[in-house]
Amino acid sequence: MQFSDLSCLSRRFVGKIQTAENVRISVKTDIVQVLSVGVDNYVNSYESSRGEASFYGKTNVKFLYSDGTTVNGQSFNADFTASISDDMLEPDSKLTFDVVASEVKTETNANTATVTVLLEISVYAYVTESVPFLCASEDAFCKVESVEYLQSAHLMDLPLVLDEELNATRTISSVLLAESSVTATDYTLSEGVLNLSGEACVRLTYVSEGNIVTDVLPFKFTRELDASQIDSDSQLRLDVVVKNTKVRLNITEQEVNSLFSVEIAVNVRAEAVKIGQCEYVDDAYTANSDFLFERKSVTTTLPCGSTVADKRVTASLPITSGKTPLTAVNLSAVVTRCASQERRAEVQGVVYATVLYSTDTGTESENVELPFSETIPVDYLMPQCASFAKVAVTNFTVKEAGTLQAEADLRFVLESERDVVCNVIAAAEEQPFDKSSLPAIEVCLAHKGETLWQLCKNLHMSEENLLAANPEITNPLESDAKIVVFNRI
Repeated sequence: MQFSDLSCLSRRFVGKIQTAENVRISVKTDIVQVLSVGVDNYVNSYESSRGEASFYGKTNVKFLYSDGTTVNGQSFNADFTASISDDMLEPDSKLTFDVVASEVKTETNANTATVTVLLEISVYAYVTESVPFLCASEDAFCKVESVEYLQSAHLMDLPLVLDEELNATRTISSVLLAESSVTATDYTLSEGVLNLSGEACVRLTYVSEGNIVTDVLPFKFTRELDASQIDSDSQLRLDVVVKNTKVRLNITEQEVNSLFSVEIAVNVRAEAVKIGQCEYVDDAYTANSDFLFERKSVTTTLPCGSTVADKRVTASLPITSGKTPLTAVNLSAVVTRCASQERRAEVQGVVYATVLYSTDTGTESENVELPFSETIPVDYLMPQCASFAKVAVTNFTVKEAGTLQAEADLRFVLESERDVVCNVIAAAEEQPFDKSSLPAIEVCLAHKGETLWQLCKNLHMSEENLLAANPEITNPLESDAKIVVFNRI
């Protein structure tokens, strides 16, 4: 009997940790009122060792405040570090991260603010598992099966910068906040180049003639990224993360200053996996022996597919007398549950935003939450798939129509995968018996539903010999039948 080694990968959830980060912000004037604080977080590098991994990331804080006279906006960057321990981690482990800001608090003193961000970081790892398996036998009748398995995984961070000239709807006096969302809608991989197409949306909040205005400016893009380290036959899983958004005003004399340039720094995390095919012996026997098998199981993770879906969430907010809604800033959304069903996914979560109001005394703000529960149709999805959804808020509007109506446009990116467990023969012990005591010809009773393999194994015959003596049998048996067996001729 011939044995080989099967090495396959599975994508495992390592764990979830919480870590707090303090960001100290200094501005030119005194901070009379904090109007809104938004944060974007991502992990940009990590180091893995046996049983532990350390990772390093960036936080981009978008700070909106009033100095008592005017409303001002600033952006700040800070670093964070964290670590996680687990026995499955090895020096060559390949890790991915999901980072969510679960809580943000701000304390002020004169012209200084301290923003405390509580981060919730989920860690996933590609883990290699190897088992010996029976692959062939020259002297036995073998039942051969085939299984797909995750053969390799290669993780890359591909930097992407989107430069675009846009036109605001009104004259820009000063920019308060620039937010953006980026989604990859299609890609092709050829000769070391990743051709990426997608949609971006810029939300520019600015002051125009003393009024606070927000423009929603979508645009499409196509870029070529260096993917020379990725094999062309790989399957890709792309995670697009916006790192920061910068705006440059194109100021010209004696003209309406509405033109501006936006630069969106994006990190495209590419998980490139290759699927292999393995043929293994699932069962075996000989004419004069059975086998006692030792079986071992190995788990591998196979991608099911990805999809993009747009949804709209609406809700009614309480109206406070004397407050006129202006706009919404620092938009974010978190998925709290994603469940796979037959041909659909059920996704739940919360949209977060800060609504700015105009009052008799100036500008005020209120943090609002919009829970959502959406059904996303996915043709290929099955209940045994594990689904992971990320959501971006592309637009958020508030308007008075008897009540205060809030409306959020959401873009969902859904990835799904499934674990496949393969039970292989890791060792075999032959158990021979003497056929000479059996009658030369006998008739055996076979039962409905038995397969040709089961009959042959029980009778220790080849399929050819069994069918030669019993040409009328079907596979599987459609009814009980009498089988003629020639033990000796």
